[in-house]
Amino acid sequence: MNAMEASHHGPLQPMQATPPDPCAGPAAAGDFLTSSGAMAPLIRAHDWSATPLGPLEGWSAPLKSILGVGLNARFPVCIYWGRDYHLLYNDAYSAIPGDKHPAALGRPAREAWSDIWDTLEPMFDGIMQTGIAVHTEDGLLPMQRFGYVEECYFNYNVSPIFGPDGRPVGLFNTVIETTAQVLEKRRARLLSDLRNSTRNATSPDETCQIAQTMLAMAGADLPFCLLYRLDGDGRSARLAMRCGLEADSPLAPATIDPGDADGPWALSIGMPAQDCTLATALPLAPWPEAVTRARILPLPEQQDEARTLGFLVCGISPRRQLDERYSAFLDELAGSLANDLQRSARHAEEAQRLHLRTLERDRIWNLSQDLLCVADQQGRLLSINPAWTATLGWSEEELLGRTTHWLEHPDDIPSTDKTRQALAEGQRIWRFENRLRHRDGSYRWLSWSATPENDIQYGNGHDITEEKRTAEVLQRTEEALRNAQRMEAVGQLTGGIAHDFNNLLAGIRVGLDLIRRRLPDDTRRDLERFIDAATDSAERGAALTHNLLSFARRQALDIQPVRLETLLAAHRQRLAERAGPAVELELQVEELPASVLCDAEQLRKALEHLVDNAREAMPDGGRLLIRASAPEAASGDAEDAAADHLLLEVRDTGRAMDEQVLSHAFEPFFTTKPLGQGSGLGLSMVYGFVKQTGGQIRLQSSVGQGTCVSLLLPRGPVLSEQTQNPIEPPTAAASRETVLVVEDADVVRMLTVEVLEELGYQVLEACDGQQALAILRSDTEIDLLLTDIGLPGMNGQELAAVARELRPGLRVLFATGYAEIVSIDGSELATQMDMIAKPFSIDELRDKVSSLLEGRGKAR
Repeated sequence: MNAMEASHHGPLQPMQATPPDPCAGPAAAGDFLTSSGAMAPLIRAHDWSATPLGPLEGWSAPLKSILGVGLNARFPVCIYWGRDYHLLYNDAYSAIPGDKHPAALGRPAREAWSDIWDTLEPMFDGIMQTGIAVHTEDGLLPMQRFGYVEECYFNYNVSPIFGPDGRPVGLFNTVIETTAQVLEKRRARLLSDLRNSTRNATSPDETCQIAQTMLAMAGADLPFCLLYRLDGDGRSARLAMRCGLEADSPLAPATIDPGDADGPWALSIGMPAQDCTLATALPLAPWPEAVTRARILPLPEQQDEARTLGFLVCGISPRRQLDERYSAFLDELAGSLANDLQRSARHAEEAQRLHLRTLERDRIWNLSQDLLCVADQQGRLLSINPAWTATLGWSEEELLGRTTHWLEHPDDIPSTDKTRQALAEGQRIWRFENRLRHRDGSYRWLSWSATPENDIQYGNGHDITEEKRTAEVLQRTEEALRNAQRMEAVGQLTGGIAHDFNNLLAGIRVGLDLIRRRLPDDTRRDLERFIDAATDSAERGAALTHNLLSFARRQALDIQPVRLETLLAAHRQRLAERAGPAVELELQVEELPASVLCDAEQLRKALEHLVDNAREAMPDGGRLLIRASAPEAASGDAEDAAADHLLLEVRDTGRAMDEQVLSHAFEPFFTTKPLGQGSGLGLSMVYGFVKQTGGQIRLQSSVGQGTCVSLLLPRGPVLSEQTQNPIEPPTAAASRETVLVVEDADVVRMLTVEVLEELGYQVLEACDGQQALAILRSDTEIDLLLTDIGLPGMNGQELAAVARELRPGLRVLFATGYAEIVSIDGSELATQMDMIAKPFSIDELRDKVSSLLEGRGKAR
């Protein structure tokens, strides 16, 4: 029975009173109640005498006959009899009245169906008056069967029952309830229409707008509906869809914080679907009853149901129980909306990506510094980007419709024509290089990549002009690196040779000095010139090895804090003499914030070399400037290290060096002088000395300005003018102190021992560290340890450290042809120590030994 309107034929007329039953007559009581169901006993047991129908035995034949048919039917049948339409029904029908059964049996229809009597009365009366049956499909009859008004639908047929006189005496009603089918079709149609309507939505907002429009028409199942979408971090849910409620409804706030217990809806991420009762009943269309319940459903992500997109809040129809089918419908609705939202979100994201890609391509096309182009099969330019004008200076109008033949460098035309033909034949081009003419007449190097497709060529030209220039610079730099590596290799070779040669020279030099001292006067006078010549050769050999060791950064350095002001002032006269009378020497010394850490004697020699070079570059005279200053750091130039260095410049106004000479200037044995007029070791010695000191050296030369050599020397502590004491003259005679000589070279050790004994010292000797330690551990008194640094096994510096532990305060003199020793400022090991470079003379050895023994040794 499901439709508020039944099918009637003709207008309804007022119902006339039913005449007495013309068929009433005696009959065997209950003989027609032959059904095996539950209703026959109920009818037999009912007190019919209290009703207008009277006792069973008095019922008319038509009533008994039709009732017998109905009771034995397998589909719902109800008989309405008499003027008050008393109900008689079979077992199949007994479920339709719900909790009104069995009380409805024998009751007038007005009482049994009071909730729908306004629908049934005119229909029943009309049939009784006209004798015409009524048939209805899926008719709505809102019945109260289980304590609430229920939305019910039925297929029913109501036919008149005629008496012997041909007049209707009752109604025969067959009925099939279709509520489940009607609701299923309605809900399925809604879901289908919703999916079809949102299929082409281009964004989640559009999906929500479409859904809002459609769900607003589904009030029978969804009195109200709210959709909240979670933001990206899940901290807030925004109202995205609202239907059935006003905008200012307290149940539809614009945002809800998940987990907020004070909100109208208890939303929480990860929650299952849950039901809730409204605090206040809502009277909403289409039903007159107020809505009192709602269901909250999470909107799960399609790929990960553990994640939540948002929440759907659905009002529950007051005319339906939230049964399994109703819940399944709401679940499917939530799932459908979740899928639609995700699909439209992906569509929006893809559309946004497409939009961004289009913008990006346009941006790349417009902003790219590469020359982008589209050309036809003949290479005529159809489209170009602004980089063409920016790179070549020609306007778009001047370039379009033409090939680049008119811009190509003459030397590149054959290869470019060949490449253009290869493109026309379908070949891809990769890194083809040619030159195109700029509007100003210069040429730009370009590297091309191009691909043909459907008779169209797509090209990309990268400006490699600077790369070509950089490659040239790199080639020169690599050549300089190879030169530096060659210099390093030469330095290692020459350093090793010089070290071994120093040991030989040491034996020669000391041997000559001993010969000179021990020859009788008359014999010495005859041999003096030969001894002097040999000594001079040994000294020149020593100078040569010194320069080689300096270049190799392996010379023996006495690193001390040096005041540049004091050093330049002390050697001003000597430097002026070396510069010569034709050269004007000027010293500029700023107020310096600190000293420099270097070997003062080697720095003096380096300055002398630079002055000699400057003098030779100014044969006709000129100006020579030596300037000491504290440089300022160049921005971003880490190599300046201005805060850690002081600057010493030697600048002349002589002949400049060309690039080739500059690139080889620091190489050993490189010279521009004629053969035999220079060793080529001057600048290489300065280079090695500065590098070994921990500084930097730069060489600049330009025509018309001369040459400038810049030495950046490491800063040392601040010194007063009195800090650097003048060198004290050595004591002439020696006392009988004991010296332990440790030297692995037998000749050098023998001569050294001989010299020291001749100078009046008691001498002990050892060939290596182990022999020396045995002596040091003995009770023998030792005043000075003279040791070679380059000993086999335990070196001299390690030996000195152990010796100091065994004999605190022991004075130490290192002899070396290398720079193995490292100054340790302020350490206990470095006090009362000094160093002597091989080869040394007897006088040099005497001065060093006596200086240390008399307490004038270096305190490093």
